[in-house]
Amino acid sequence: MYETLEIILNISIAVFIAGVLFSAGLEVTFAQVLKPLRNGPVVARALIANLILTPLLVYAMSVWFPLERPYMIGVLLYGFAAGAPYTPKLVGVAAGDVPNSIAATMLLTVLTIIYMPLVLPFLIPGTEIGVWAIAKPLLLQMFVPLVIGLLIRHFRDRLAAKMLKPANLVVNLSLVVFLVLAVVNHGDALSATIGKGAITSAVVLTLAAFGVGYLLGPGGEKGKVTLGLITTARNIGAAATIATANFRDDPRVLITVAVCMFVVFALAFPTAKLYFSKRLSVS
Repeated sequence: MYETLEIILNISIAVFIAGVLFSAGLEVTFAQVLKPLRNGPVVARALIANLILTPLLVYAMSVWFPLERPYMIGVLLYGFAAGAPYTPKLVGVAAGDVPNSIAATMLLTVLTIIYMPLVLPFLIPGTEIGVWAIAKPLLLQMFVPLVIGLLIRHFRDRLAAKMLKPANLVVNLSLVVFLVLAVVNHGDALSATIGKGAITSAVVLTLAAFGVGYLLGPGGEKGKVTLGLITTARNIGAAATIATANFRDDPRVLITVAVCMFVVFALAFPTAKLYFSKRLSVS
């Protein structure tokens, strides 16, 4: 029974990651996605917030407030991984700039694939991280669904509009299944993180990352909130891939990565829906 539920859990994660990018592709055009990448200052702000300041922040946290090694590694992996697949969904819930979030997700994912294998072995001695080991699942789960969605929108605009609602329904259902089964299958491991500092670190990282992105955000409130949420959402796929490949013998590393994501979901999505969407809709 446990094995069956674990398979369903893994499928729900894959469907959610692929689904959010596919549905995001249905909503925007190639031109809308590529336009933000031509704006050098905006791109520079996103790179500084996500690839420099937030990693420096999480590294400083590991030095000033050290956790047990497995929990520390999990937080480091999550904090260094930029370009979360659910970023467009989060930004869309907040009524932010979705095309900009898609462009940022694509760019940050590519750069994360390149720089994490180079940086993390210095931070976490003993890790062996291959670029292709990270790139392969991310390409299959992120870029392929996104490009398919964009192509449907480009060539069959009406079909894209009809597919958007059921695609979002599948995404939401897969998310519910994922969250429920994660608690059912790994409740003991998740509860074991209580009192270890992992949850507190995840909360601090989430709030601080949003603050970094918000302060560097371009333009008015919409641009600041958009970059704040882009920076808040870290790449669970890249972090989990590295945790699984290098720390399979200690599941606490992967559980800590999951805890960090749960904290983002618990804080960012309700805030985006209940607070930012109202502010940005009237601005």
